[in-house]
Amino acid sequence: MTTDELRKKYNPDAILNDIEKYHEKHFEKLVSSISHPDCPLSNYSIDKQISFLESEKKNDDIIKQVTFLLKDTIYFMILSKTERTNVTQKMRSYYSAVINNQLLRIQLLLDDREIGAPKHFFDSNAKHKGMEKVFTILDMLNTILSKENTYRKQLARSGYLTGLQISMGHFFVFLKKIGMSQKDQITFVQYLFDDFNVDWEAGDRENIKLSLQQPALEYFKSTQKEIQAISSTIFSSNINQVIVENLIDHAILLIKRIRRF
Repeated sequence: MTTDELRKKYNPDAILNDIEKYHEKHFEKLVSSISHPDCPLSNYSIDKQISFLESEKKNDDIIKQVTFLLKDTIYFMILSKTERTNVTQKMRSYYSAVINNQLLRIQLLLDDREIGAPKHFFDSNAKHKGMEKVFTILDMLNTILSKENTYRKQLARSGYLTGLQISMGHFFVFLKKIGMSQKDQITFVQYLFDDFNVDWEAGDRENIKLSLQQPALEYFKSTQKEIQAISSTIFSSNINQVIVENLIDHAILLIKRIRRF
């Protein structure tokens, strides 16, 4: 199947479009929720050392940042537990199929290095420099896709919390960055989930830490570590540095997109 045929089979665009729609639909409620005095975020949004106008701006900046970081989370918060599980499984199946599909196509080409330049017996002609560059790029793409394929095979079985865990990693990192205490981070999640009537079995505060916060940070750190390692993975003196940098950007974009679910 082509990538387009896989897209028609799994219809990932419907989910991606719904994420945008849900975020737009519930944006005002989200802003109202995290701006409320009862929300722990209000205790960390204003620096008393600066002027009133500056503190107002800082407050707005933090609210904008949090709403941006919760874009995917809002979508999963609105869904039922069953719906969340189905979305994660569907998107993971789609991306795994795409990765496998592209790996097979690339490996077919790499298995036949004479493509574009068939050899003759006792061939004294120099190697086709253009095709050598093509195969160098294909080798790089093969490395990138193989690593992602291995990563996906090692993923734990998806459940109704998986979408929330993956989408909240950067959110928790940001809360720590602005100095929010562990206690207030847990309270923030409780407050937000209660306000949006999230369908889940929260239990106690410790369960939020173990079921949401820790897995979310692990997902985030794993992805960031992979992104930082890309430049050392993709390197070649056979092709232009601009092309190498373009491939690095392409690989980072791939990781960000397929590890969104």
